[in-house]
Amino acid sequence: MKRLLILLSIILVALPTIAQDSLVIYKKDGTKVPFVLAEVDSIKFVNKPNVKVNSISLNRAAIGLLQGNIYTLQADVDYEGTISPIIEWSSSDASIATVDSNGNVSPQKAGSVTITATSHGKQAQCAITVVANGESVYRHGYSELNESDKAIYNYILKQILAFESNATTYSDINHRVYLDFASQGMSVDQNKVMKLTNLIIKDVPEAYMLVNYIYRYDYSKYQYYLRVIISYTPEKYAEEMAQIYEACNTITASITPTTSEFDKAKIIHDGFIDWADYGGVSNANCGNITGSFITKKAVCEGFSRAYLMLCQRVGLKCVYVTGSMMTSSTNETWGNHAWNVTEVDDVWYMVDITGDGGFPGLCGHSNFLIGTNTYSSNYKYESTGGANENTDSVGYTSLPTISATDYDWAERP
Repeated sequence: MKRLLILLSIILVALPTIAQDSLVIYKKDGTKVPFVLAEVDSIKFVNKPNVKVNSISLNRAAIGLLQGNIYTLQADVDYEGTISPIIEWSSSDASIATVDSNGNVSPQKAGSVTITATSHGKQAQCAITVVANGESVYRHGYSELNESDKAIYNYILKQILAFESNATTYSDINHRVYLDFASQGMSVDQNKVMKLTNLIIKDVPEAYMLVNYIYRYDYSKYQYYLRVIISYTPEKYAEEMAQIYEACNTITASITPTTSEFDKAKIIHDGFIDWADYGGVSNANCGNITGSFITKKAVCEGFSRAYLMLCQRVGLKCVYVTGSMMTSSTNETWGNHAWNVTEVDDVWYMVDITGDGGFPGLCGHSNFLIGTNTYSSNYKYESTGGANENTDSVGYTSLPTISATDYDWAERP
């Protein structure tokens, strides 16, 4: 009897004299369920597929992405059944990176996020590290480039972060990251590769896995390549960057959209000094942000790169610079050094966070937002190789003009 009623209902709906804006469906217990067609775009009757998923995996377990560069994760599903199982994609933090139904990951802002692919109870994950691009944060070297060189800079950085071509070990020291400029329609020469890579090392604290800016050329592939320290894998990099971003978030936690630029600069200055100590010279990471934020032991290079990263996180313009500092006025001896110049309220000042802290119990402000009247006789803007940073082919074209006087801070000690 129920089958007859269902058939009759379908026939009545099909008749042209009957209003076709609704459909009556009968449940197993004989009750009627109205279906208003005017509120439904389409109706699909699908039998529950008989599918068993044994496992699911992704083509990458971890990857670093430059903000704005979409990357497609590919899922491999081992299953039993007659049809392909549906894969559901999700992001642990959509403000950092989103993912669509096809596995296309869209990085939104700097941070760490996990992308998960799920199918019939089985999951696979990819740890994503998103690094900000030169349009969303101030990168001094990047700001000096023309549009063509910016595109090359971004391509090099993208390849570095993704550890592309990093699967093969060519020695016991380094991995190779290949740069296929021809496939990108880019015209480069050896000087440009060196210059742009060196600017990335100065601009992007997150590029610490590079050995240095010196490129190599593989004549068997007709491609340039850069060298990555062999101990760094995409998985290790993602793990470390998650810790570093968490540390940055802790230090900047009190900063809000209404916090003044001066307060931002002081909060991260004081917060980082409380976070890390000077030391770890024997540690290979003392000159980068892993020493600064993870082991909490670093030297001036690591301190200055950390301050640069914190400034970028809170929207302050900042530049990482190297040179030398007078270590003895008596004999006028100089030692290699690194520090920052930072813009506050449209004026550039020097910040030497190493000089203000670095030692337990010490947090001074003698080197915080100071002008040339205070530091010019004790600092030289020179690279450790002795070349002037303003003219060297692998350095900045120029540096911001520093204020002649210190920032007017009433509470300055």
